[in-house]
Formats: sequence, C-alpha cells, structure tokens
Amino acid sequence: MPRSLTALAVLLVLTLGACGFQPVYGTRSAGGTSSSVTVDLAAIKISPIADRGGQLLRNSLQDKLTPRGVPARARYRLDVSLTENRSDLVILKDSTSTFSKVRFVADFTLVDLTNGQPVNSGRAESTTTFNRVDSDFAILAAEKDARRRAADEIGEDIRLRLGLYFNRIRGS
Repeated sequence: MPRSLTALAVLLVLTLGACGFQPVYGTRSAGGTSSSVTVDLAAIKISPIADRGGQLLRNSLQDKLTPRGVPARARYRLDVSLTENRSDLVILKDSTSTFSKVRFVADFTLVDLTNGQPVNSGRAESTTTFNRVDSDFAILAAEKDARRRAADEIGEDIRLRLGLYFNRIRGS
C-alpha cells in the first residue's frame, strides 16, 4: 500500500509540472532575458486618491504594488476613483442601530506613460461590517477598522487583476 501511495504522489507531481503551471509573480526566462510581473507592478506610480478612504486605499496599493517605494522611472500610472458609503442595519424599535456596513467601490485605470493610453481598467468592490455598541469610542474604532479592511480588500483585488494583466501580456 505505501508503494502505491508513493507512486501516486510522484505521478501527481509530474502531472502538475507538465500542465503548464507557472507562478504569476515568479520570474520567467525567455531567450536569456527575465520578465517578471513583480517588476511590472513595481513600475506603477499610484495617483493620489481623494478623502480619507482614498488615503487608506492608496497606502494599501503602495504596500502591495511598490513595497520598495515610489519608482524612480515609472512606466505606468494607476488612477483610482473611490466611492464610500456607510449604512446602518438592524434598526431597533427605539430607532438605534446595532450593526453598520461600509461599502467601497473603486474604479481604476492603468495608463501606459510612454503613450498616455489606458491599457487596463476595472472596478473593485468591498463591503465590510462592524457592530455598534454603547461606547462612542468603540464605534469609531470599529468603523475605522472596517474602512481599513475594505481598503485592503480592494487593494488586493486590484493587485491581483493587474498581476493577471501583466502575466497575460507577457505571453503566458
């Protein structure tokens, strides 16, 4: 029985290697030159985004796309417009709320700076929730955390979409 399990494991590993699987953020060699989605992502300059929610999203994008800082020679510019809504849910008989949600909707456009043309665009959305309690401070802290979580989720979604775009144009 152990021999058959070992043979099955070896077969699975060989099959995975033969299926064309490639890591999205890995480095690929083609004709002696290296191309990497990570290098492409690091060449993006992120435009300022309005309001506090926009600051949170921009910081999240900078951490995810350009963790080594603003690129010296950016090849792309990422423009993002953000809409934020907060609504109270679970309204009690005394007209108080015990639950709220924060919804972020971000429209983004990636612009190639060599010709000024948009090369990719999309929309990312995130909805997070928080409890409303008797303490005003606790409500403010919970809402701040919900906004940060929404910005992080959108930042990750945009990073993944841009990574897939760069992977696709590099000839996966």
